[in-house]
Amino acid sequence: MSTNGIKPPGGTNPEQPNAETDGTAREKKLCSRCQELDLSVDKFVIYDEIFRPPKGSFGPGRRADFSLKSGNGLFQLGTFSDIEQRSCNGCPLCILAVKSICQSTQCREALGPPVSDVLASLRERESICFVNWEIDGRDNDPISARKARTRRLHLHWNNKYVPDSYLVFVAPQRLFDFNSDSQGSWEREAFFLGRELRTNGNNQVLMKSWLDQCSDHHGPACIGYNDDEFLEMATQSYFGVIDTLDMCLKSLPLKPGKSPKKTDSNLRTTRGDVEIVRINRDRYGSSPSEVSIEEMEQDCDRDLYEPYVALSYVWGLKKNYTTDISNIRIHQQQGSLETFLDEIPKVIRDAMDLVRRLGLRYLWVDSLCIVQNSKRSWNLNARKMNIIYGNAHLTICAADGSDAWLGLKALDSSGHSTTQHIEECAPGVRLMASQLAETGINSSVWNTRAWTFQERLLSKRCLIFTEGRVFFQCRSATMSEDLVSESHGAGWSLDLAKALPQILHDLRRRPIRVYMNCMSRYSERQLTQAKDILAAFNGVSNLISDAMGAPFIFGLPSSHFDLALLWEPLSAVSRRVPGPDEDFGDFIFPTWSWCGWKGGSMSYHTYQLEGVFTCVHEWLTEHTWIAWYIRDGRGNLRPIWDGESQEIKACASVEDRWKGYKDVIPEPEFTKLQEQALINLGNPNEDDFIKWAKEQEIADKVAKPGEREMKARGNYYDEYPRHRERIREQRHHIVEDIGRGRARSASSGRQRDRDVDIYRDVNADIDESPTFLDEYGRKISSDIARRIRSGFQQCLPDNPFRVYIEPYTSTPDKDFPDQPLLQFWTWWASLRLSKSPSTPNSPSSSPPLPGLTKFDISDAVGDWCGSILLSSDWVSNQEKMGHKVDGSRRDFLAISDAKAFTREECDVWTYYVPKERESSEWELYYVLLVEMKERIWFRVALGKVFKQSFENAVGRKRWREIVLG
Repeated sequence: MSTNGIKPPGGTNPEQPNAETDGTAREKKLCSRCQELDLSVDKFVIYDEIFRPPKGSFGPGRRADFSLKSGNGLFQLGTFSDIEQRSCNGCPLCILAVKSICQSTQCREALGPPVSDVLASLRERESICFVNWEIDGRDNDPISARKARTRRLHLHWNNKYVPDSYLVFVAPQRLFDFNSDSQGSWEREAFFLGRELRTNGNNQVLMKSWLDQCSDHHGPACIGYNDDEFLEMATQSYFGVIDTLDMCLKSLPLKPGKSPKKTDSNLRTTRGDVEIVRINRDRYGSSPSEVSIEEMEQDCDRDLYEPYVALSYVWGLKKNYTTDISNIRIHQQQGSLETFLDEIPKVIRDAMDLVRRLGLRYLWVDSLCIVQNSKRSWNLNARKMNIIYGNAHLTICAADGSDAWLGLKALDSSGHSTTQHIEECAPGVRLMASQLAETGINSSVWNTRAWTFQERLLSKRCLIFTEGRVFFQCRSATMSEDLVSESHGAGWSLDLAKALPQILHDLRRRPIRVYMNCMSRYSERQLTQAKDILAAFNGVSNLISDAMGAPFIFGLPSSHFDLALLWEPLSAVSRRVPGPDEDFGDFIFPTWSWCGWKGGSMSYHTYQLEGVFTCVHEWLTEHTWIAWYIRDGRGNLRPIWDGESQEIKACASVEDRWKGYKDVIPEPEFTKLQEQALINLGNPNEDDFIKWAKEQEIADKVAKPGEREMKARGNYYDEYPRHRERIREQRHHIVEDIGRGRARSASSGRQRDRDVDIYRDVNADIDESPTFLDEYGRKISSDIARRIRSGFQQCLPDNPFRVYIEPYTSTPDKDFPDQPLLQFWTWWASLRLSKSPSTPNSPSSSPPLPGLTKFDISDAVGDWCGSILLSSDWVSNQEKMGHKVDGSRRDFLAISDAKAFTREECDVWTYYVPKERESSEWELYYVLLVEMKERIWFRVALGKVFKQSFENAVGRKRWREIVLG
């Protein structure tokens, strides 16, 4: 086995077996199981009429007869114990399989169990290794139509502690003359194949070749623009960089002969005879083939300012040297940073050195370029992270170690990892065990930090240092030391497909999906300061907000607000509130946004959103109804969306089905109905909620004897039908009598809705009423259109005298940030919760999410009507306070229509609505389980229920004004 593939100076053949590298001197030969893979050169290197490598270039091993090269089946290589034994007997492929485990798990030891524990787990569980072929490298040549060039063997184990590995064909040794991926350094036959690493640790030329390949050939997706926002920021007093030659802080200088351009209020920049208007949006989501370099260069002058490099790293727990108010003047003096080199963390010193070695000069590092004890400097820079990282010529990502003091290991020959596992597995077939770049990156502490998520995602190009290796990633390619890149470095490969920046290619086509993907990945990251949850996401939200044409509100896009509310935790989470040593100031995070919770990741579950993703735009305009308002920093209400406003611009998604609300004027008929509804909004002389609670309390007392009788007889849900019908009738008459009393009362001065029979014939209630276009561009039923949606009575203690509604604005006041309070009208009802019985043998059951417990939702008479996942901690805390959850009555808010229950949510169809399951689409609500504190509601969890359950509820369906915090 070759550990690095290069002959050492003494001339020893690296292929010579030795006890240190292989543990045995016996002859290596494939075992009978591995022979069934029938390995040959042409299974790894794809030939066609155009590509025919020179005769003898790969040696023997090419087959003359036809054989299937790849398929969709899995090949079972065997259990770990069997593979380990066969590797000891000299099977080279089994040796690679075992070595790949050690290689991949060593990378993960910082975040996972040690290698010894993983190997023990593989033996104890008799874990099995599966193998399948995957097509890998593809040309970027338009003439070849991106034809596939190589294949890999994919190794994966049925053990969660072992990351996937690959066996890659190694390029012939005769091609290893240059340690560079520049155009012309490699013959085409070597593209996408394995490369044997040099042992001298000198990879500077290789890194420079990657950077040049991207800069010169990858087009607008990678080159980017000095857009108007960057041009504006570069002239501001808060933005500065490190001059790595003069070793001091200074503003980013213009290139020689360039002059700053004037910008008007519309941010239009004149450059020569060409006027550029916000072309920044187009740089994301474009592949190099969509827009040519010539077209881009006609539109934008990229050479106005000197290029700079940004650094992304982990601060760690050690004290780092920073710029503050006391030393900022000193740091601006030429040579001043030389004085403090011993105090500056090694990763910053290494980054300075690398910048110079790459032929660049300027470096942006947060700890030195932001005045750390200046709130103004910190806020101004934090709000521009998408501009700072998005316009950097290159971002250095320091993913080695857990703090800033380890440095960039791959720059040092003593820290540079050159170990490779290479075996000859068939004549002319030398294979190398390899992991995707993302395997090492995902195993780093750097990749767990919240701030580094946007720093990597927003960057055009990244040099990522991890586990003693260095990788290059841009929007068009991934390049590594042990794989040969395609001539222009823009060919497709599996490494590219798995890279984080690839999610931005969908930004123009479906930005809401990009948002959901980003939010889910970001929410699992960790923060030292919990209050930074939005600040560390600000660059990403700015980028997506530009694509959507609408602002974000506490991390949720306002153009798709109803959909953005439907997030759920993937594990137990807790409220994001200040800890014992934390100070959030006046800032409070809302429960209705994912940013208001911590301790686990959030996601938009595909199964929960069944029917929504089919056409998001249709769902938003046909299955939502709430007019959302938020309390601004002055205590006034502001609409989240208003199609009449001149500032509103509908989401510019390329695909119509991913668009959000419309920028339209509501129909006059709708406006008239709303004006009529507001006439009925009086000034009540008694708090509405208290009055309703009293009425329900009376109903509850009368019904409880019947409930106690049922519980005494056994299961609450298994009573005889006759007894259940008696309770149903009893509850119905109670509520009906109270309803007549409420209708006769005119003390509040408002018109009450007529009570409705809670068990009326559903088939007789088909709504054939007309619909009206509201300010969101939604089709609102006449029933909703006649109800109050935009008039409010409930005041806050800080603003006690009236409710004032401000006009819509897309630029909220940053000096007075919004309060975490939504105010709106929707349907409210009270339903019962009961812990769902576990059914492990059910075909639709799936592994439970950690820390979450499934609860059933039932109506007034105990009929199942929905389900919800609750945090086990919340349930426990409720019971500690004496509030039993199982069997309790809880408050629910309907927030939008749901299409159907999944089989996991509703395994058995009970005909709660008199229809077949397939015919019951859109008979459901998405609901929030809420709890009230000081007249403000707070989200607990998201669930689904039948709409009919709100009619049959313990506390019956009611149109209510809600303040949600």
